Amino acid sequence: METPAEVTRQGALRAAVLRLVQPDLAAAIFGLAFALAGLVALLVRAVDTSVYRPDDALLVVLVLAASLPLAAVARWPLAALLVIVAAVCAEAVAGYQVVGAGYWAAGVAAFVTAAFAGGRSAVVAGLVTAAGLLTVFTFERGDISLGGLVGAWAFFSFVYTLGVMLRVYRSTAARAETRAALFAADREARAREAVANERARLARELHDSVGHALNVVVLQAGGARRLLEKRPQSAEPALEAIETAGRQALADIERVLGMLREGGQSDAFEAQPGFADVAALVERVREAGLPVELTVEGEPRALPPSLDLSAYRIVQEALTNAIKHAGKARAWVSVRWSDDHLDIEVLDDGRGATAPSTGGGRGLVGIRERVLLFGGQLAVGPRPEGGFGVWARLPLDAAAAGRRTGPEAGARGSKTAPADTGDSELGPAVETGDNEVGSAADAGDSEAKPAAGPPA
Repeated sequence: METPAEVTRQGALRAAVLRLVQPDLAAAIFGLAFALAGLVALLVRAVDTSVYRPDDALLVVLVLAASLPLAAVARWPLAALLVIVAAVCAEAVAGYQVVGAGYWAAGVAAFVTAAFAGGRSAVVAGLVTAAGLLTVFTFERGDISLGGLVGAWAFFSFVYTLGVMLRVYRSTAARAETRAALFAADREARAREAVANERARLARELHDSVGHALNVVVLQAGGARRLLEKRPQSAEPALEAIETAGRQALADIERVLGMLREGGQSDAFEAQPGFADVAALVERVREAGLPVELTVEGEPRALPPSLDLSAYRIVQEALTNAIKHAGKARAWVSVRWSDDHLDIEVLDDGRGATAPSTGGGRGLVGIRERVLLFGGQLAVGPRPEGGFGVWARLPLDAAAAGRRTGPEAGARGSKTAPADTGDSELGPAVETGDNEVGSAADAGDSEAKPAAGPPA
């Protein structure tokens, strides 16, 4: 086990190593080391004065100029390389025997420029290095063997190529890191969008199911309260309806909570209502005090689970809207099956646009979202004969449902004409083609069921 003193020493050593690998400090160390090596070489070497110019103070200056600029190579790599190469070439042109430290300093500067400078600087570095070598070879007074020429050229080519390879690797790694960051951000955005969509879906489910039940409870409770004093025995059906609606609301809440606990895979999910339950829904609304007539035309067919639930919720929300706003009225639910679409129409002869609204409702907005989700058509608004109407057309062909799965696709089939209604959630008419809900159905007399919705 390491003692605290050993841990402290290791930490100090690690910190010293990290300081040494700092670019500026490392460059300064290299510059001083090559300058010292060049000066030592001047002191210990013997120069053939019959071939080369004798060493003097100018050569000392050139040796320092060919090494000390390396200290700035981390910040200005190309400038350092130009100065170093110029000093080495000056030694050869002036007739001196070139000091080897200058070659090594030029090699380091060429590597750093090729690896870390800009693209143009890297190209210029290669050209400058090649030009410097040719200059030295041209003005060198001594005999240069072929092996020496090939060796020098191979050294600088290897150093420069190594720098270019490191540059390509760094560029590839940076692009990969950028892509990974973009993928991570996209993944996070998709996760947030999925969470938001799931929250909206659960909120819509709770609003559609529990909101309907609570409206029935409120309506029946008001009727039972008025009957308790005069005819207590007549309040029993209302109390039974309250109990039934309350149990249904509790069951729906438990189902949604089960979906949350099980990550959306709860067995209770299979217990969701479907369009086949519309008759039972109409019966419950009758018991709540709103007379409703149900008419079905055509041959019913099996629907995909999501469309099955959405069709049921459209009828449920339209009837809930009638319970809340129609007052003393009657309602008609018309279902028409065809080969390629399902028409749903819910009409009432209540107060329509004159009904008071507390605002903030999402019933009609939820209907619109469900219709547009499947690329359907929707028309809602007050009727000229009085009352309110909801007409929806849902496509049944699998190809269309598969192609149009978002609001953008659905918007091509419907247009919204904003105006004020009793329920402040949507305008009085959402047009489909050239037809408005005002002409969506024609009521003959107050006892007859109005005609069906807008034509295709």
